[in-house]
Amino acid sequence: MVLILISFNHAHPILSENGEIDGVNYEFNQVDSCYSFRGSFVLQAELDCLISILYDFKHLPNVLLDAKSIILIQQGENWYDAGYTFKKFFLTNESVYRKTLKLKEQKIFFEMLSNKQNTNLLPEVLSSSGYYQIKDESTGYAIEYFQEGKMGSSLLQKIYIDMAKKESVKFMLELKKYIERSCH
Repeated sequence: MVLILISFNHAHPILSENGEIDGVNYEFNQVDSCYSFRGSFVLQAELDCLISILYDFKHLPNVLLDAKSIILIQQGENWYDAGYTFKKFFLTNESVYRKTLKLKEQKIFFEMLSNKQNTNLLPEVLSSSGYYQIKDESTGYAIEYFQEGKMGSSLLQKIYIDMAKKESVKFMLELKKYIERSCH
């Protein structure tokens, strides 16, 4: 039992995976308590429509299909704070993120401001931040999503990471489909 506990705390990559599914390329990495996810796809669409979908609060329920609730907490010029509640099996997670639009860079940044969950069995997310970037390509626009974070330790960390990787790829596939339906 002690060897199992030591192996969970030893510094080594636990997961590193690259792939492509239905036009979505992804890379997921985790070393100890830090993880990152990068996903991207290319499609033809109007730039204004892409920015609206990736930034505007009104699109969140159509992109984050697994969220039980999404509320607008406050907003300013080119930023807003939104509260999210997710429930999966026995886990309930409530978090607040700030989204900031940098129009000249064609980038939308996000950062977790707070997070709480109802169980200590899974690792607590200590920090989370990232961005959406729109890049002009010869065949359309490349949409890149990047997220990195840090989590607390837990014996069920590997299960949580496997679930997070699957949910991240699923999110990218749903985002791509929603953009294709909405931005003709």
